[in-house]
Amino acid sequence: MKKFLLYLIPSLFVLASFLMMIGGGWLKGPFGDDDDLLSYVEKIEIYVKSEKWEEAQQEQWKAENAWERISKRVQYSVERDDMMAIAEALHRIKGGIEVQDATTVFPDIYYFYGIWNDFG
Repeated sequence: MKKFLLYLIPSLFVLASFLMMIGGGWLKGPFGDDDDLLSYVEKIEIYVKSEKWEEAQQEQWKAENAWERISKRVQYSVERDDMMAIAEALHRIKGGIEVQDATTVFPDIYYFYGIWNDFG
């Protein structure tokens, strides 16, 4: 029994580490209603197109909160540069919404989409 546990525990640890490292695509997905980052950014795009700045700002706040949750899950399975790029894109989107300038928001939204598709 002792020898069995001696091999089982390290094997399970290695397996769990491996699954966590390759699970970036799965881990970035929503686990609940409040961490669906992609849908929040898509809603921001819709609201900015129709110039509903207050609604866009609310969705941006939700997107930041979702990113805080997601970044903790994926930090070991994705590149740090990609995580920083997503955070930067969200901050730039926030700035564009605050000044109510669609020409600064749209490039950052599409930059976010590009990173998100390659993420994990």
